[in-house]
Amino acid sequence: MASIDRRDTDADRRADFEQWVRAEDAHLYRAALAILTRPDLAADAVQDTFERAWRSWGTLRAGESRRAWLTRICIHRSIDLRRAARLRQATDRWLRPAADDGLPPAWTLDFTRAYRRLSHRQRAVIALHYLLGYTLDESAALLGVRPGSARSHLARALTTLREELCDADGS
Repeated sequence: MASIDRRDTDADRRADFEQWVRAEDAHLYRAALAILTRPDLAADAVQDTFERAWRSWGTLRAGESRRAWLTRICIHRSIDLRRAARLRQATDRWLRPAADDGLPPAWTLDFTRAYRRLSHRQRAVIALHYLLGYTLDESAALLGVRPGSARSHLARALTTLREELCDADGS
């Protein structure tokens, strides 16, 4: 008898969720599109929102505004996707400069090779600080390390890049 009641509860929960998905899909898509400006990424953000919401759907209290809750999830996910897209674009531009950027091809290859020798933490600090414009304290918070650690990672990364590029240049 308990399993039948549970199936009814699961079916009710699923039906309730599907009703909210249909009702909020367009609203969430507009919110995501306003942040991301790309339809494909906006659709991904909405899909991720519903996936994350489903996992916690049963824990939502009756008095809470489901629309506000879903919108908050969608906004946060959209911001995350925008940051990731900006990082990819910046990294692509940084590691693959345009042919007319005035840099000799050998320098570009040397820099790419030196950059790839950095640890993941060192690359992350460089990307957050120089490419995305975060302060070192903000970068540290995003990486989950202390500000002094972020500064150390950055200092080591810059030293490594200087040494690698000077060695490649023969200076």
